[in-house]
Parts: sequence; C-alpha cells; structure tokens
Amino acid sequence: MTNFEIISTLLHQHIERLSLSADTIADVCNTAATQIANAIASEQKVFSAGTGIDGSAALCFRQLIREGIWLERPALPIIDLTAINTINTDSGAAWITQELNSLGQPNDVAVIWGSQLSPANVEMINAATDQRRMHVIWIGTQGPTMSLSFDDADAQVRASLSYITALAMARIVESHLFST
Repeated sequence: MTNFEIISTLLHQHIERLSLSADTIADVCNTAATQIANAIASEQKVFSAGTGIDGSAALCFRQLIREGIWLERPALPIIDLTAINTINTDSGAAWITQELNSLGQPNDVAVIWGSQLSPANVEMINAATDQRRMHVIWIGTQGPTMSLSFDDADAQVRASLSYITALAMARIVESHLFST
C-alpha cells in the first residue's frame, strides 16, 4: 500500500464517520456548551480532564476555551486535569478522581474525555462528581450523565471525533459568551 493510499483511506474513514456523527455531536455540543458558558459566567469552575490519548484532547479543549481562535476576546478560565504521563489509564483515572474530589464544588462543570476509560473508571470518576454535585459531560465514552460515546469506532477515529468535538464545543461556548 502506498503512502497516498494509506492517507486516502484514513481520510475517507474519518470523513465518513464525522458525517454520520454530525447531528449527535451538534446536539451534545450545544447542550454542553450552554452548561459550560453558564458556569463561566457564574464564576463556577470548568474542568477539562483526560488520561492517555484523551489527555491531549482535554488539553486541546482547555486551550481552545482559554485562548480561543475565532474572536479577539479575553482568556476564559478553565482547569485542565490531564494525566498524559501515567503508566496506565486506571492510575490516570484515579488521579483525576482524586483531583475532582478535592477541587470540585456544586455546579462546577467537568468535561471528561474518556474514550479509553473502562466502566469501572467511569463509575469511580462519577462517584466523585456526584459527591461534589458537579455537572459532567462525558466525551468518547458512555457515562451516566450527558455523554457522547464513540465506542463503536476504532482508536484513530475516536481520537478524530474527540478533537472535532473539542473544536465544535469550544466554538459554541465562545458564541454563547461573546456573540451579540
């Protein structure tokens, strides 16, 4: 297989899946962005959390929220909880759980980038956010609250879907806060 064929196949897989997911991504992003914008406007904390490959999506989302790329605007507050250098997903999820349990307060919002989280990891993080009465948005996995699951896609497509979701959600947050 040539390099062109590899790239072409990869792009076609991603384009097809993105097209099929557009409605679902748009629905979740709209609802999530409203929660995030309301939290920012009411001086609540917003967390972007992920471990492993999901940590890079969490960092991307944090940067898009903090600095933006569409409008000239002030930086927005957001806290990243990324465990990208952990040995395994379980230890990263445990660290994120501990941090949310320590820092989270009622009505804070946590965006959990979790395409690699096991059901036990989801349950552990959810227990901490429930205890703190936080709003949680799960991206890449099925969570007990609002979620956008990419479980039926392979790892490379899940990564693309996470990044496009970060981009779309950040753009909608910005439009909620700064559009006239």
